[in-house]
Amino acid sequence: MAAAASSNTQDDPTTGSQHGSVRDAPRTFAQDESAASAGDPREFDHPGDVTDSAPTTRRDARERHAAESRSHGPGRARRHSSRLGETFPSLVGWTSLSTLLPGVGLLRTRFRPAGLIVFGLFVLTLLVGLVYLLVKGPVRAIATIIASPSLLNFLAIAAVLVAVIWILVMVVSHLGLRRGHRYRPWQNKLAGVLVVSLALIIGIPLGVGSVFARVQSDTVASLFGDSTGKAHSAKDLWADKPYINVFLMGRDNGEDREGTRPDTMLVASIDTKTGHAALISVPRNLAFPIFPEGSELEKAWPDGFRPSGDSSEDLINAVWQWGEQNPDQIGNAHGLEPGMWTTMQAVEGSLGLNLDYWASVDMAGFEDVVDAIGGVQIDVERPIPMGGGKSLSGVKNEVYGWVDPGPQTLKGKDALWYVRSREGSDNYDRMCRQQRMLKTTLEQVDPQEIAAAYPKLANSATRNIATSIPQNEIPAFIELALMMQKGDVTTVQINNDVTPTYNPDFDVLHKWILGEVKGASDGEETPQPTNDGSTSQESGDSADSTENGSEDTATEEPADSADGSTDEAGAEADATETTTPGEPNAEGKCYPKGYEPGDDFPGYPGPNGGTGEQG
Repeated sequence: MAAAASSNTQDDPTTGSQHGSVRDAPRTFAQDESAASAGDPREFDHPGDVTDSAPTTRRDARERHAAESRSHGPGRARRHSSRLGETFPSLVGWTSLSTLLPGVGLLRTRFRPAGLIVFGLFVLTLLVGLVYLLVKGPVRAIATIIASPSLLNFLAIAAVLVAVIWILVMVVSHLGLRRGHRYRPWQNKLAGVLVVSLALIIGIPLGVGSVFARVQSDTVASLFGDSTGKAHSAKDLWADKPYINVFLMGRDNGEDREGTRPDTMLVASIDTKTGHAALISVPRNLAFPIFPEGSELEKAWPDGFRPSGDSSEDLINAVWQWGEQNPDQIGNAHGLEPGMWTTMQAVEGSLGLNLDYWASVDMAGFEDVVDAIGGVQIDVERPIPMGGGKSLSGVKNEVYGWVDPGPQTLKGKDALWYVRSREGSDNYDRMCRQQRMLKTTLEQVDPQEIAAAYPKLANSATRNIATSIPQNEIPAFIELALMMQKGDVTTVQINNDVTPTYNPDFDVLHKWILGEVKGASDGEETPQPTNDGSTSQESGDSADSTENGSEDTATEEPADSADGSTDEAGAEADATETTTPGEPNAEGKCYPKGYEPGDDFPGYPGPNGGTGEQG
């Protein structure tokens, strides 16, 4: 019995005897790990195991430890690099990819669910945008966005939020990819530079986009009229209008000006199906203009605009000032300035065209537009004086500079004088230069340059440009403008070969205008624009012209012209001349009556003799 008890005591692992206390006591896994790492040669015994597969050697313990580590998943296994900095290329690659495809980098970290959500939203947004472009078409889709202030404001805020979230996702992806790895000092610095660079790549475009969206929103809200309905495409908006007529006016409202007179007047008659257009210059010296039949102004002036009865004074560019001084006689101006409404009525009646839209630009606005596109490349046909003419009191104005002849890039100031200068010229030459500048500018407009200068240009536009185009019709006009760039623009000059501007026959003028507009379009089946019956000049015009002065008297420009000068060479050319006034030559250049290419120009001191600035 004693022997048996002694034997049992020795086999009992709880007795603490030297024989069995160390070998047979239960061991924890942590103790096993410690023993293995310390190189303990002793075997591991797990009496509680049902199976007989417990490790009995140090090698078995290491294999079991590795197997258990792998069972925790790939995330834990990646927490230790076998070599210093060997995962740096992978870190750079996945961080960069997370900039291109937000959320992808998170898929390699413990934030995998968040990565799936972010990447899914990114893909969904791209798909929605693609479907929107396919359904509406790229031009109309973009035009619809840039014409809506509310949508632009939303996009401005959204761009900032997206930039913040995108950068945050990229940074978290980078930090998650670094976890558990060690890098060399130079790699840590390069990684920091990479993160900052990628943040700028994300933030700058979205930040600039947000600013541009806000600028465009303010511009649309300030410049264009309120929406009058649903936005339509050009095809739908003008389905029953083969042509639209847009009145374009340039005016000078400088501080030294007293009142306003139109400096430039044109009507663009545009074929809504082809984009072909007739650009009609309205002579500032068109005498005794008439008004639409049945209008209040037609009742006030049944025989045409004749406040003085003098054909050298009662001109179409004097109508503005009369309207401003007599607002009670013009009827309903439909919210326009009295001068603007009166001038448009005179153009409608005199040309026999309905004006569907109008736009006006001050001279400062013209300079800003030319500067915004980097100037206009043009071959200046002759020396162009800056200044000159006569003041209101008849005193000769000084010519203070010149635009030199020859191929060059005209910036804002020089381009403005190219289209305005009257010294040594006449109205027809001036109108020819204006049309040439418009056509040349349209051909050279660079969207990238416009985009770069857009904030400044938009600020100028809100101060210097006004128009009747409502916001919801902007997309249609953008489509029409693209058609015009592909179409042909025909210049139309009203001169004495058509009808004497000092004593016009408006019936003849109306018929000729309609023929010119129709001829500007390639579509023979396209109907002519509406001529809704402007009154014609009575036969008494001839008597009045004879009574009020000779043809030479009528050629003088009014002293109160838009730049305070008069036409030095006279505004009306002789009706019997063999050349067509105001028409460009075969090279597309414009010359005043009597001037031949290569002739000396009076007063010109030679190249760079003035203060003009050429590009």
